[in-house]
Amino acid sequence: MGQAATCEVDTETLSMFFGALSDPTRIQIVLRLLERGEMTVQEIAGALGKSLSLISHHLSCLRNCGIVKYRKEGKHAYYSLKHPHVADIIRLAIMHTAGNKESIWSCEVLARERRVNG
Repeated sequence: MGQAATCEVDTETLSMFFGALSDPTRIQIVLRLLERGEMTVQEIAGALGKSLSLISHHLSCLRNCGIVKYRKEGKHAYYSLKHPHVADIIRLAIMHTAGNKESIWSCEVLARERRVNG
């Protein structure tokens, strides 16, 4: 496990981090930012066909979790991924899921959780 093996892993915080990435809309936002680099709330909402308030809500979560950052320019806030390693995590997750799609979708535990959490 490399460097993490030499220190205590905070599994609760790690779980919360992945929880922030577990929502489909938040993943869509992160993927757009990965693709485009920087976008306004209006651009993200338009690209995803979602309301400004919904996108702002999800951006707030992503910002609080250290996944995205923003900079102000005039009346606009431009959002981007906060750290290059976040992009690396997403790219690795894409590679992993592409090769394991069938087994992920057949996981009974995840299917049960999806039914319970709707």
